[in-house]
Amino acid sequence: MESNNTFFSKKCSQSNFITRTTELENFTSIEDITFSLIQTVSTSNKTFINRLDEENNAITNEAFENLTDSIREIGLLNPIYLLKTEKNNYIIVSGWRRFHALKEIYKIDENKIFSQKAIILKKETPPKLLETISINENTKRKDLTLLELSYKFNKISKTKGTSIEDCLKQFNIGKSQFHAIKKAMDFFPIIKENLLEIVGPIKANFLNKILEKLLIIYPESKANSLILEYSKKTKEDLKNILKELIEDTTKKNNSFEIKKNNKMTILKIKENLTEEDHMKIEIFFKELFNKQ
Repeated sequence: MESNNTFFSKKCSQSNFITRTTELENFTSIEDITFSLIQTVSTSNKTFINRLDEENNAITNEAFENLTDSIREIGLLNPIYLLKTEKNNYIIVSGWRRFHALKEIYKIDENKIFSQKAIILKKETPPKLLETISINENTKRKDLTLLELSYKFNKISKTKGTSIEDCLKQFNIGKSQFHAIKKAMDFFPIIKENLLEIVGPIKANFLNKILEKLLIIYPESKANSLILEYSKKTKEDLKNILKELIEDTTKKNNSFEIKKNNKMTILKIKENLTEEDHMKIEIFFKELFNKQ
């Protein structure tokens, strides 16, 4: 039988945790996963749940079914991390999908035992260490999508007393990558939903900036079509495309100027407009303000 220290040293090496093994050992113990243990885990507390999807949707998709079948066939390869609470039950720190897969398995076989696969964290475990485990393990194992990481990074950035430098050290991530992932929540839908996971956060950030400029020049359908084409280009190519677009849109915007403050927006048009142009502008603003 492996000692707790030996087991944890292996797990930390496999997961490439940035937190020192000794620090984790001070707050952890290793237990078997059994039906009775699973019964004591509360899913109502979602402090460390990083997923954006609803529970019912997440456990009915094909990926979840594949995970459940895999655990059923070859066992649980990666542990789940549980935090002991004041009420002497547990909440999930990491391993949300694995936990629900185990619940499905226990519906059929309550006698199943997954030896030494529950890492139990003491009540006194520091919050920063818990966040590190939650994010870092999921980041390295790709359990979280980039969009879900974006949600988590935004949430942590708003935490009082947490600096960007703290986040970078805590999650072992570069500054540019951190900011690119953090911005992903606000990307245009076609980039956020179709390209982010394929091209990665840095290229996706460039594509988002490019699309913003394209929409000034082209209709949405053409702009989206160009973005799909540009997604195959290198980062250097995208930098050059963005530079050219900034120059083009700056020239186009020279014909008008917009000034705004909290109470008023002023549109100044530097062109000699026809009566027809005036009428089109008037119709546009009536529709904009929902006037007849």
